[in-house]
Amino acid sequence: MRNSLAIFTTLVAVGAATAAPAAAQPVGARGLLDSCAALRAVLPGAPDGNYILAGNRYLLGVYCHDMAGTPREYLNLSNTGASANFSQYTAGGAAPGTNVRSSFTKLRVNPKTLEVDINDLTFAASSGSLTHGSETVRSLPYGVGMACAGNGTSGIGNVDLRGTAFALNSGFQPGGFQPFGTATVSPDGQVAALSGGGYCGWIAGPGAYNPFNPTGANYSLKLKCTWDGVFRPQPCLDLGLGLS
Repeated sequence: MRNSLAIFTTLVAVGAATAAPAAAQPVGARGLLDSCAALRAVLPGAPDGNYILAGNRYLLGVYCHDMAGTPREYLNLSNTGASANFSQYTAGGAAPGTNVRSSFTKLRVNPKTLEVDINDLTFAASSGSLTHGSETVRSLPYGVGMACAGNGTSGIGNVDLRGTAFALNSGFQPGGFQPFGTATVSPDGQVAALSGGGYCGWIAGPGAYNPFNPTGANYSLKLKCTWDGVFRPQPCLDLGLGLS
């Protein structure tokens, strides 16, 4: 019990000191709440920024976006750029055009379940354009590698959670017509190198179908707290209560 109290006290201190702008620090000290909307209800003027939330199961650091409108929770990704946290539909074969790549800097997360909405492109930048049947592809969900050039796995993607308090808690599988696909996941579950293809085919989370031009929410990717998550910039502590 004393150890749990010490961890909780540390987490509160980290949240109040580092997670929010000066105007929002009283919220960090006063109200560990379960959503950005609940936090705004306590302090209506709270700006967008980093906060610590508490639900039935998780103590969680998040980035609260659109606090003046519809507050939503995001996870900051530490590794971003050309080779990290991207999805790609590689052009060629029956999908002429240029490679379509969506690169992510934050992920939309449900703070009560640690499920990621892979379709949320609020903090993603996409480039390229290709033709898939009668559709023009311009963006991809998170965690996808896709191609339409027959045999091989020329579609690539990357999940990189290093530097965060999170690891993967769900897998990937090939889909499509004559699909090929592999997901090489690091032992700690924080990195996944994705290769997918077919005619047309992909590697993606369970249940994906034609994973491009995402619309609507799709909370199909699950995360978990790392063992040392309480000490990360956006901390994550699983209280182990078994509640959603």
